[in-house]
Amino acid sequence: MRDNKLHTPDGFKDFLPDSYWLKLKIERRVEEVFHRYGFASVSSPMLEYIEVFEGKGSAPPKQMYRFLDQEGDILALRSDMTPPIARMAAAHYSWDDAPLRFCYVENAFRRHESYKGKAGEFTEAGVELIGLNSPDADAEVIAIAIRSLLAAGLTEFRVDIGQAEFLRGILEETGLPAEDQAAVLRALAERDWAAAERLAREKNISGAPGETLSGLHKLIGGADVLRKMKPLTQNVKSLRAVEHLELLHEILEDYGVSPYVVFDLSMTGHLDYYTGILFRGYCHGIGFSLLDGGRYDGLIARYGPAFPAVGFAIKIDHLMSVLSGRTIDEPRKAADVLLAFTPSGRKMALAAGDELRRQGLRVENSLAALSKEDDLPDIMSYVRRKNIPGVLFFEDSVRVQIANAATGEIRSVTVEELLRASHDSPERMEGGS
Repeated sequence: MRDNKLHTPDGFKDFLPDSYWLKLKIERRVEEVFHRYGFASVSSPMLEYIEVFEGKGSAPPKQMYRFLDQEGDILALRSDMTPPIARMAAAHYSWDDAPLRFCYVENAFRRHESYKGKAGEFTEAGVELIGLNSPDADAEVIAIAIRSLLAAGLTEFRVDIGQAEFLRGILEETGLPAEDQAAVLRALAERDWAAAERLAREKNISGAPGETLSGLHKLIGGADVLRKMKPLTQNVKSLRAVEHLELLHEILEDYGVSPYVVFDLSMTGHLDYYTGILFRGYCHGIGFSLLDGGRYDGLIARYGPAFPAVGFAIKIDHLMSVLSGRTIDEPRKAADVLLAFTPSGRKMALAAGDELRRQGLRVENSLAALSKEDDLPDIMSYVRRKNIPGVLFFEDSVRVQIANAATGEIRSVTVEELLRASHDSPERMEGGS
């Protein structure tokens, strides 16, 4: 029988120091990109009233963690960040405040009938640009998504861009009943082309719509795909979708990010609130998207003002799995230097440690009881095991020994000399150099 007190629930996990350091590094790099584009960080409560999500096109209710509060209201752990931010925008802002530029790094929660490696708790980092509906707004958000992945340390990836209205227009041309159109869109949302093409054949769809739906693989490629599609439809909705993507491509070229872009006119959204462009980021060799985004012009109106909006979310946990094992920066260090001291040197050591921390160094206090210089070899053994570059050993209130863990070099200085050197160059304290 499993001892639950030593385990996490299915779909949840611990982050130990090395993996949590990587997670924080990625989050900070991504968030810095958001801030440099003028987006302001927001945070929502993990628990929301179920009405924030129900009927809004978010994750289905069976995937939500739900609870009853003391008043009998149903609460839910947020299943994605867009509905809470839509609620925020409607509750606290008006058109006079638009455009709103929000960003976040938050955890979300979803239940899965069969986990198969799927996380019940996951971290998303994203932006929401609210109050603008234009190709320029769409392009800026996509450019930020691409530059965020680059900043995180990813170099080889692509962003697939679609337009929700293209296939809706094609399906309107077929004259199929609404339930059959919905079945095709559901199959495409799961990237099941075979099922979508089979449905099209079974319904004997002819002409250009039938040709389009039976050759979905032809809808993916560069800007030339957009040019090829225009003669194949007379549907106004589909034509406008293609023209939008053509203009979007032109703007993305000006941003300098078009080499990362692929157009996919077969793309539809998993979440029902998407109304225009859709985009997903992929990396070679993995079967899941690293980011998802799109335009959702009808969502905020379900809470209040009819703000148009576009945004995306980067899946930090998926990005970690790609970047894990790669060097995206200096190795994580628990500390830059270990502070050791005898009882007579303790007061001066603690004061010096605070000063070094103010200067930006990570200083770990040794809490071992030291009484003499002979104890220093044991301390050196400890710092080598912990990958701490050096030791400051305060013999008393006047003398300090600086030890380099890598070379074993030890030199003695006064406290005054130590603090003067740290002011001149704090990095000299690392490794006892």
